[in-house]
Parts: sequence; C-alpha cells; structure tokens
Amino acid sequence: MSEYDLDREGKTKQVYDSITSRMNGFLYRCRNDEHYTMLVMSGRVERVTGYPLDDLLENKRASYVSLIHPDDVDKVDSAVEAGINAKCNWDVDYRLRTASGGIQWVNEHGGPVFDPQGELAYLEGVVVDIAQRKNEESHRTQNLNQVAQVSGNIIEETQKILYMLKSLRLLSLNASIEAARAGEAGRGFAVVAEHVKDLAENTGKSAEYINQLIGELERQLDTGEKRS
Repeated sequence: MSEYDLDREGKTKQVYDSITSRMNGFLYRCRNDEHYTMLVMSGRVERVTGYPLDDLLENKRASYVSLIHPDDVDKVDSAVEAGINAKCNWDVDYRLRTASGGIQWVNEHGGPVFDPQGELAYLEGVVVDIAQRKNEESHRTQNLNQVAQVSGNIIEETQKILYMLKSLRLLSLNASIEAARAGEAGRGFAVVAEHVKDLAENTGKSAEYINQLIGELERQLDTGEKRS
C-alpha cells in the first residue's frame, strides 16, 4: 500500500470516527452466535450501554446478549432470524440493561452479511438510543387514558341525566293529562307542565350532543394515536 493510500485510509477513518462520534448510538458487526459476539463497535457504546467498548468486544467482560432484557431476547432473536431467512434488514425496539443496572431503550436496524459462497458471515447494523421517544409514547398513552377516563365519566353522568329527563317528560305528560281533566282550574298547571316538557327536551338534546362530541373526540384521538 502506497503512502497516498495510507494517507487516504487515515483520512477516511477520521471521517468515519467523526461521524460515529456524533451518533446517539453505535455501529456494530458481530457473529451470529448465542452471544452475538461483538467484533467491531464504533460510536457511543459506553454512553448507551454503560460499558467501555473493550469490555464488550469478544465478550471480554460481558456478551451483548447478556445486556438485552430477558423479556426482549426472544423478540430480538426472532427479528434477526427473520431477517437472515429473508436476506433483508430487521428493525426492532428493545431494552438493554446497562452496567449500572438501569434500563435503556434502543432501536436496532441491522442485517445479515453473506460471504461470496452465500454463507452467513456476520451480522451488522446500528443501535440507537430511543429513550426520549419511548418517554413521549408513554406520556401520550397516559394522556389518552386520562381523556378516556374523563370522557367515560361524562358519558356515564349524561346517561343518568337522560334517564332522569325521560322520567321528567313522562311526569310532564301525566301532569298535562291531569290538567286537561281539571279543565279551567288546571290551566296554570298545564302551562307549567308544558314548560317542564320543553326544558326536558332541550336539555336532553344537549346531553345527547355532548355524548356525540365526546365520541367524535375519542375517534379523533384514536386516529391520531394510530398515525403516530
């Protein structure tokens, strides 16, 4: 290799290192074994995992699979296996247990590397910190649950109002009948009964409209959640 080639290779490495140092995660290449034995890692390995890079290479202190949360190992294995079988990339979210014992959410976008003979040689990809996204998703879910709870309470109360108004309309109808029977003496009572009926009908329409608005709000929130 000429001095020019060495110089060009050195500059390429500098550019590569500069780019990966700005990532909120790291690049990797590993073996497809039970440990996901790391051969190459570049980027903010320690920031994401809590382990210095050298501790993870060749399973020196910890294997990468041991960092994956036990409840997420099968999900990761399934995503990798599907990618290998289909000879395509995988995209999976999962949790890492950091060196300090904390939980770190990450997204891995990786794929298989095959040799010229078509045999699987390595796995490689990028792992990035997605803690902020997961926190936002959690807060959004909590807000939606709160809205659902409040709207459920409102619907329950308006249903009670509708039931009472139904009884009030029935009472008003009975009162009108009795007023009619009483003739002139019941005229004033009939006027009151008619006002009660109008009030019940108007209030009932308002309560039904509230239910419609709440239903529309819940549909809009559900649509927004699916889009996000």
